[in-house]
Amino acid sequence: MAHDSTPHAPGNGANQAGSFLFPKPPLTIAEQREHLRERGLGLEGFPDEGVDFFLASNNYYRISGYWLTFFDRDAGRFVEGATLDDIVHVMAFDDELRFLVFRMIEPLEIRFRTSFAYHMAHIHGAVAYRDMRLFDLEDAFERSQSEIDRAIRIGMRGRVPCVTHNMEKYGQLPVWALVEVLSFGTVSKMYGNLSDGELRDAVASDFRTTATLLKSWMEHLVYIRNLCAHYDRLYNRVVTKRTQFLREDIRLFDRLHLQRGRLFDTFIVLKRLYEHFDPVMWKMRMTALRDLIDMYPEVRLLPLGFPEDWLNVLSVEG
Repeated sequence: MAHDSTPHAPGNGANQAGSFLFPKPPLTIAEQREHLRERGLGLEGFPDEGVDFFLASNNYYRISGYWLTFFDRDAGRFVEGATLDDIVHVMAFDDELRFLVFRMIEPLEIRFRTSFAYHMAHIHGAVAYRDMRLFDLEDAFERSQSEIDRAIRIGMRGRVPCVTHNMEKYGQLPVWALVEVLSFGTVSKMYGNLSDGELRDAVASDFRTTATLLKSWMEHLVYIRNLCAHYDRLYNRVVTKRTQFLREDIRLFDRLHLQRGRLFDTFIVLKRLYEHFDPVMWKMRMTALRDLIDMYPEVRLLPLGFPEDWLNVLSVEG
């Protein structure tokens, strides 16, 4: 065989068919099934075709995030008694939980967009978002301007009525229309970059909290909302976008020895926002959460950071 003298970039080798090489070969569906069986996962009660259908419908790598609580990493095997049923139940629970959390965040996001636009327009004018003097960091301001310009371009191409009407008639987009086409993340970052104390505090007052806490809470909710919107896992997730808490909530975590950085952090934030925004709706959401948890008694709540008395902890007056 002739020696191949053609230089290749490290890690980017390709065979003659043009396929790029990777140290781990892909597994077929049948190989994935047998790999799970060899590592000790109970597949009893599932015909091979049923397991194969499950694996073909759910990416193996996605499923692996849900079996973490049933897997002994040191031994490289599933814990004794772990079954495919366990994983299916956790995935079903997480799917319903994701939908519920998304529904909880949605009205707060809308309220935040509304408050930001309302106070900016009334204090500084309809297009004050273009004024660098209202913001702190120039780099963050320029990034937000790029996002604004991009949203307007997309709105014009898509013939979004609130964009086309204002741009064709006035050549500018008032902030109350802008917040309807910007991402939640961009609005949150714009608020977080405000240097104007009057505007910052006016928005925070609508949520009965401080500007510092509102900035932290909204940035956290953006992160969680995006996980929900992209069908990502909430169960047993370490929440990398940490949030600030009220002092009494910090004491609560310490008193109950709760692990921070889990989804229970999000529920504490949601509780604090809802107790002033809509306590009746919060009670309805907590009832829905209780019903969901009751539907899956075999799913442990500890990986979510929930205490045993979670319902009382999350209760609000009103």
